[in-house]
Amino acid sequence: MGKIKVALVDDHKLVTDCIGLFLDSAAGIEITGVGHSGKEALALLEKEVPDVMLLDISMPEMSGIETTEIIKKKYPGIKVLILSMHADYDNISDAIDAGADGYVPKDVASEELVEAIIALNGGKNYFHTKISDEIVRNYSNKKKKTTSPFPELTRRELEVLQLFAEGYNNSEIADKLFLSVRTIESHKNHILQKTNMKNSVELIKFAIKNKIIEL
Repeated sequence: MGKIKVALVDDHKLVTDCIGLFLDSAAGIEITGVGHSGKEALALLEKEVPDVMLLDISMPEMSGIETTEIIKKKYPGIKVLILSMHADYDNISDAIDAGADGYVPKDVASEELVEAIIALNGGKNYFHTKISDEIVRNYSNKKKKTTSPFPELTRRELEVLQLFAEGYNNSEIADKLFLSVRTIESHKNHILQKTNMKNSVELIKFAIKNKIIEL
C-alpha cells in the first residue's frame, strides 16, 4: 500500500516547516506540497492532487474555510483536515458546512495529527476531543433556547450583521472574524435574502429596530 499523500497549507512558515518535517518522517505519509495561502493551496492542486490537505483557517486573501469549499467542489475526493488555533463553534460550524472532513487544534499532539490523517484517508471523519466537546456544548445550549427572535439567521450571520450595523466595512469584519472578504459578502447576501431586506440601509434599520445594536 502506498504512502498517504499530504499537502500542508498555513500562512506561518514556521508551522509548515515544523509540521512538514515531522509528517515527512512519519511512516506511511508523504508531503506532496506546501503553501502559505488559500490561493497557493489551489495552485498546489494543479500540480499534484493529495489524499489529504491540512488547512489553516486564518490566511491572507482567502480563508481556509473558503478554500475548503472550493476544494470540495473541484476535488471532492480530497479529504480536508482543518488545523487551527480557533476552536470556537462558529469557526467549527463554518468549516463543517464548507465540507471539512476533520478539525484539530494547533496544540494537538503530533501522534494524534497522524492518527487524524490516517482516519480521513480511510474515509472517516476526525474531530479532536476539544472540537467535539464544543459542538456538543453548543448543541445543548441551542436545545435549551426554545425560541429565538431571529431563528432564520445563524450565529455567524447575526455576528456579521451586528458588526456591519455598527459601522464596520467588509474588510474590517473579515479581519475581526478571521474570514475572507468574499465570505463576509456571502454572509451579507444570505442575511438580505433571509430578512427580505433590499439594501444595506434597510439592513441597518432592521438591526436597530430589532435591537441587534443599540444607538
